[in-house]
Amino acid sequence: MEVIFTKKKILGKTGFEVSLLGLGGFHMLEISKDDVSKLMDIYIMSGGNYVETAAEYGDGESENKIAYALKHRRNQVILASKCHARDKKNAQYFVERTLKNLNTDHLDILFLHHVTTEEDVEALLGNDSALDYLFQAKKEGIIRALGVSFHGLGNYALKLIKTVDLDVLMTGFNYLDIFNFPSTYQEVIPFARSKNMGIVGMKAFADGYLYRSTYDALNYALTQDLDVMVVGANSEEMLRKDIQIAENFKPLLKKSIENLYYRAPELGNYVCRQCGKCLPCPEDIEIMKVFEYEGWYDRQMRDYQPHEAPDYALRERLAFWFGNQNEAKMSYSKLNKTFKDCTECGICEERCPYDIPIIRKLKLVDYKLGKGEIY
Repeated sequence: MEVIFTKKKILGKTGFEVSLLGLGGFHMLEISKDDVSKLMDIYIMSGGNYVETAAEYGDGESENKIAYALKHRRNQVILASKCHARDKKNAQYFVERTLKNLNTDHLDILFLHHVTTEEDVEALLGNDSALDYLFQAKKEGIIRALGVSFHGLGNYALKLIKTVDLDVLMTGFNYLDIFNFPSTYQEVIPFARSKNMGIVGMKAFADGYLYRSTYDALNYALTQDLDVMVVGANSEEMLRKDIQIAENFKPLLKKSIENLYYRAPELGNYVCRQCGKCLPCPEDIEIMKVFEYEGWYDRQMRDYQPHEAPDYALRERLAFWFGNQNEAKMSYSKLNKTFKDCTECGICEERCPYDIPIIRKLKLVDYKLGKGEIY
């Protein structure tokens, strides 16, 4: 196969040269070690050089399969894994297990896995924390770079990287969650870049929600401010399709992105695009904030409209994937104005370029996050 990932980026302060596409290990749980090896052949022969997994993926199964697939070619890739432990003792246990599982004497990158709560941050900044061991492991060369990964709300990862010096940030990039967690893209990533951190992307397909729009979803993700986009594949067909998209990738123009926001079927006339054109509200309701908190709550997936069984099942599976429901309710409770203050004048709906039924949506959010009337 022709090598197509000829253009590589520098992963921030790590200095690692990484290919446009990375290969993730989660979906390797679904296939045999020999199938994993075949996918690895395709990926590396295409010029890919970023491979990652996590200790939690199948309790080490993914790491073992990757070790099998990388036999005799460990030095051809930037190899990353993730550790979910928050204390020093367990961090050491899992990192040592990871090294054994991956059959390597070092990790190029070790991520603190899914830092998504205040408790996570407090534990990591406390005594005898995972960071105490990981920084020592970095000094010893067992780990070459340290990073943090998070899903959903980025407040906690931001607090961590403002406090300790890390090398890499990993989060999702897709045209659904950019509207559910806008602060990730407006605050967290710019701050990480100001510290010369490398940016690793994931969830281009929003955990599978955008599966009908592979081309649009991956092109959109690759256009964002990241150094490598990790994709998961459990079949040769899927991986080759992702590689083909990357091979022909050209950053989307602003006009093309705006057009995607209009026509994306997954956004429809329900997901708020956070454009602000509905404002100002005569009653001073912070409409964008209301819908952002709804995004924290259920990723704006529960629209109380009829859906075909497969679509409904997918929505229900993914809506609460990130676990930010308490933050959503708490933040909503602090708003000065909500649906209860709406006079239903309709001015906001006249302004909305996406024909979102804003009044109905405000009422739904009040039911979800407040103590509004049952819908």
